[in-house]
Amino acid sequence: MRRTRIAALVFVVFLVASFPLITSVAAADEPDFEVYVPENIVEPGEETNLELEIRNAASPYEDDSDVGDAPPTEARDVTVALNETDAPVDVKTNETPMPTMSAQTLFSESFTIAVDEDAEAGTYQLEAEIEYAYDEDDSSTDTETVEIVVEERARFDAGNVTSNLVVGDRGTVTLELENTGVENASNAVVQFDSPDPNVQTIDPTTDESELQTAGSEEYVGDWEINETTTVKAAMDVDSDAVARTYPVSVTVDFRDEDGVDRTSREVRVGADTAPEQQFVAEDLTTDLYVGEDGTVEGKIVNDGPMPVENAVIVVDDGEDGIVPELEGGLGSGSNVYPRETQYAVGDLKPGDSEPFEFRVGIGGEAEPGPRIMEADVRYRNIHDDVRMTHDPIDVPLEVAPERDEFDVEILNATQEVGDTQKISLEVTNAKAETVTDIEAELYTNDPLDSDGGGGFIPALDPGESATVTFEVEVEGDATPQTYPLRMDFRYDDERSNSQLTDTYRIPLEVVEPDRRLSPLGIAIIVGTFGILAAASWRFRDEIEDAADGVPVLERTSEVHPFAPIARRIDERRSDTRSTTGTDTGYGGHAPVDSSIDPDSSLSDGRIDDVMDETEMGQSAEDEQFEFGEGSEVDETGKADDFDERQWDRSDRHSGDQEHHEPDHDDRADSDTDP
Repeated sequence: MRRTRIAALVFVVFLVASFPLITSVAAADEPDFEVYVPENIVEPGEETNLELEIRNAASPYEDDSDVGDAPPTEARDVTVALNETDAPVDVKTNETPMPTMSAQTLFSESFTIAVDEDAEAGTYQLEAEIEYAYDEDDSSTDTETVEIVVEERARFDAGNVTSNLVVGDRGTVTLELENTGVENASNAVVQFDSPDPNVQTIDPTTDESELQTAGSEEYVGDWEINETTTVKAAMDVDSDAVARTYPVSVTVDFRDEDGVDRTSREVRVGADTAPEQQFVAEDLTTDLYVGEDGTVEGKIVNDGPMPVENAVIVVDDGEDGIVPELEGGLGSGSNVYPRETQYAVGDLKPGDSEPFEFRVGIGGEAEPGPRIMEADVRYRNIHDDVRMTHDPIDVPLEVAPERDEFDVEILNATQEVGDTQKISLEVTNAKAETVTDIEAELYTNDPLDSDGGGGFIPALDPGESATVTFEVEVEGDATPQTYPLRMDFRYDDERSNSQLTDTYRIPLEVVEPDRRLSPLGIAIIVGTFGILAAASWRFRDEIEDAADGVPVLERTSEVHPFAPIARRIDERRSDTRSTTGTDTGYGGHAPVDSSIDPDSSLSDGRIDDVMDETEMGQSAEDEQFEFGEGSEVDETGKADDFDERQWDRSDRHSGDQEHHEPDHDDRADSDTDP
């Protein structure tokens, strides 16, 4: 019996010892999940990601199942959900599907949680609920518990945010950070970043730039509880970005009071971004003509949003290395040549404007009409960085048709056949620039001929005139009509380039010679007779005394302009005869000459006739007298009659002189004789 008891006891012990093994074998017939959280330390107010490691801990299953059948330890249609339970967190991630998990497989899944701002330090549990299917139709749910630890340490919150970001430019984002945690931080370094690809943190590029202290990191050092520090970062916004508020994230790497290196939760702020810096050209005026230089004037306006310094307008002259090439732009266009490529306008606040002026040349092959000249603005931004506008400014131009360089006016446009005279031409500078060393050449064809010389003008300002003179001869057999004088000019422009004008045609009218007296000749003749008449009247008494007894003067009274004087002589002689009965000559007495014809030319009637003929302007041209020997007889025989009377009068006068030779006093007395 004792053996029986011993055998029974051994059997019971065997059964008890083998029970766990039986249980373990039974458990290996289905999936078995385990969940871990490698990094489970969080801080109040933090939003972070918890990485859950999920493993199917079931042992590989081997039996006599058909090939291709899924083992019972393989989990299918797996889903995982994380529940807060009583922990001071908010799970942001919903239920997450996972792939099929065979025995001993491991997968990781991330869940976002937000820790309450007022969460107290401590250890809290979260539940991971796993639903799955296995074997053929079986399903199950496993609930695993994970722990998180809320620690009391340094924590950082953002305050005021300032941004001067500009599309297409670099700028800074400045913000205030406060340590709102429960412990001090040391060796703190602030890290900046942006989740938006249009915004990138940058490193400073120049020592002069304000951005040199604002890269993607800023060292703070010791950071006490409730201390606020201002930090800033340099950021670049793409030129094709939209002007809006972009997210900027900030984290703080620090060392806690236990000497453990920590990284704070991510703090996100919004950074406002202004539109791209813009400039516009206004109040444009042009003075451009085909084939010459002109000016383009206007105002450049800072259209914002930022003030700029040392702004310079830059135009493309079509040559490499002078100015930056305008990408995708038209440049200055063909046949448009800016003589200067830069114009400095200085500092410009938003809305301010400054005038500008460019000298522009238009090619001789250009067509008149509208043009577009593109310009950029080079400037320094508020950080003293040199910038260039990305989009060119359109500067519209209006090109007028080609015009003459000079206006030429002929001052004496008429010349007689067979005449040679000086032709004066007034030359006016019609260009908008000063020209120098102007050489004028005149060309002629038959029947005109010039001396072949050229005129020279040292310089002409715009609108200024000068006169050049050429000697021109008209051949004697020329036909009266209008002939062209051809001339051209060679000159130097403002750039000292020699230019040759087209040929100018100046009309010269050739006329028949004028045979009539000119107004000047008539005026001279009239003036001469007027002077003689005035002198005759003024000295009439002296002339009467001098002419008395001179046969020639007396006989020419019929046709001479001094007929009135002769008449007065006859009147005095007649008066003397009537009172004394004698011819008194120079106050003496002489016998009356009976040979004197009372109808002679000295009689009053004949004198009147002669005066009538004189007034009609005919006597001086109709009658000619030849005095002395050899006188010819005219048709009426007047010359012979005149000679006989002349000699008779001369003999008589000689007798009077022999009878009485008066002295000067006697002639004076005769003048006073009544």
